[in-house]
Amino acid sequence: MTRFWMRLVGVSLISAASVAGAQSAAAVAIPATPAGGALRAWYSAYNSGDSAAIQAFLTKYQSAIPSAVMLANRRNSGGLELIKVLVDQPRHIEFLAKQKSSDLNVRGTIEISDGEPGTLTQIGMRAIPPGAPLEGCKTYDPPPTTTNGAANPKDVASEDAILSALYDAISGPACQHRDWDRFKSLFVPGARLIPTGFPNGKATARVETPDEYANSAKVGLEENGFFEREIARPGETFGAISHAFSVYESRRQANDAKPFARGINSIQLLNDGTRWWILTVYWQSERPDSPIPEAYLKDRKP
Repeated sequence: MTRFWMRLVGVSLISAASVAGAQSAAAVAIPATPAGGALRAWYSAYNSGDSAAIQAFLTKYQSAIPSAVMLANRRNSGGLELIKVLVDQPRHIEFLAKQKSSDLNVRGTIEISDGEPGTLTQIGMRAIPPGAPLEGCKTYDPPPTTTNGAANPKDVASEDAILSALYDAISGPACQHRDWDRFKSLFVPGARLIPTGFPNGKATARVETPDEYANSAKVGLEENGFFEREIARPGETFGAISHAFSVYESRRQANDAKPFARGINSIQLLNDGTRWWILTVYWQSERPDSPIPEAYLKDRKP
């Protein structure tokens, strides 16, 4: 249940391959607005690679972002070439840029509050994965299936069916809506989705409802494309309860040769005698220091 999209505070880059094609930043007109001024100042400070210039920018716009974070990303990217301004509002600007050290393209956002010069309220960059439009989706295709909020009996008829529906509901190409009603219909009232993270090397958990997950994951999954499938499933069942240790692979496009992530969804299920329900999806992505044990891959699915 990898979340492909994340809200960024500070300047972060998600590693991904991308299709290049950038024009010189000198040809890009930055608007003469408060947000445009912040973009111009940030762009100059960021590309300078100078810690004092970066700190001066952050101080001017009253940002608590550590300058070391921005400087580290500058070293990794080699600087940026501005390609295009995508959204131009007085205090909100979105732009397309390319890393100088690679063919990675990114979309960035800068937003500042009222006042002069204003406070930096949002600054972030997201890598553009293969298959996703460089400038974002202009229109969206409808989901391949739609529901009225009630579960499709075929989706909840068995453990296999409900887990297949779970993965299918969040998967799809870029610029296609997901059927979030279908997704939410799989969960028992009060269900929880719990991703784990490792800030500062320490494991943490964030608890979300199905509604909260759908609201936070929607933009990234639908704008960039995301496909996830189960590749193995050790588990146990006793009476009405079942636990699936569902091993997954995540891809940007359905036909990608290799996944960009793997992990395990620990899924608790209930069979009430009429249908199956998901109670909890609790997951962790594979890490270099924590590979998926071979024992969990023995019953690998085709």
